[in-house]
Amino acid sequence: MHWVEVDGYAMPVLLAGHPGLELCNTWAGWADTPDPRREWLRDYDRLAVWSGHAGLLSADTVRRLRAAARAEPAAAERALAETRSLRAALHEVFLVPGDTAAFGAVARLAREAAAAATLATDDTGIARWTLPDDGGLRLPLLAAARAAAELLCTPARTQVRACPGDDCGWLFLDPRGRRRWCRMAVCGNRAKVRAYADRRRPATDGPTGRRTAT
Repeated sequence: MHWVEVDGYAMPVLLAGHPGLELCNTWAGWADTPDPRREWLRDYDRLAVWSGHAGLLSADTVRRLRAAARAEPAAAERALAETRSLRAALHEVFLVPGDTAAFGAVARLAREAAAAATLATDDTGIARWTLPDDGGLRLPLLAAARAAAELLCTPARTQVRACPGDDCGWLFLDPRGRRRWCRMAVCGNRAKVRAYADRRRPATDGPTGRRTAT
């Protein structure tokens, strides 16, 4: 199964290995004909819930964003559209390193996220860069851009792979070079079943059209 239930919504399972890739996995079937049914982020409320699910934002921040979106639906729709555009650009950047236009789109949002971030520390004294909770409805967008930029700045970005499964194309890290499928139990098994069926399917024998078992 490719999904889990989070706050009453079906959310894609987290399998990419890095939060900077998870946004790309909110669309299904990258290589297939676009279809609204492939969309996991169907509205802003789902985007906010997904941001918490992916570990990009805290539960308290998600609750505030959901309430703010109900009060400002037009602004929420704009933030959702921007996030979907970032998702498409990220998918190109990770799979086509030479796509300068896509990289530029990601870089612009990453710069904005970096400018908004503040350095905070906890009781252990360990500091980290965080985005302020008052960042508005674009906070999920900036959090995703920041996470993606962090991955792009490491050698791990060369380990990104796309699942070849039908109606999939999800991205994941493959540090050992041995992983082919997003999930062997789903896409891998489907491919095995399809390959077995293809081997058992009768084949056309010559110009007469006579069919023989394989």
